[in-house]
Amino acid sequence: MSGIEVGVAALLITVLAGVGLGAITRGWTLLVRRDRIARPRLWGYGILVSDTGLAGLVYFGPYSTPHSHGPLAVTCTGVSIAGIVVQQAAARPGKPAKPRKNAS
Repeated sequence: MSGIEVGVAALLITVLAGVGLGAITRGWTLLVRRDRIARPRLWGYGILVSDTGLAGLVYFGPYSTPHSHGPLAVTCTGVSIAGIVVQQAAARPGKPAKPRKNAS
């Protein structure tokens, strides 16, 4: 990875960490889809877990660098997916589908 790519990745990871910490400490959420988040603190923990996985993936990623490790990159991907699952658990459930009327 070039220096610009690492810089952009570091900036995005820092912004995501700030959003996660804001959600945990203050209950703040992003303006986008705010109505879909039922538990902002849990959502913030999910962002931090996902962010940790992404940071590890950037560091241990599949690029040809002195510190690239395939198994660690796969583990970091799993951590990131676990964070996304936690974020989904914090979301409001959708409306249940209405039962269809029988034709009989």
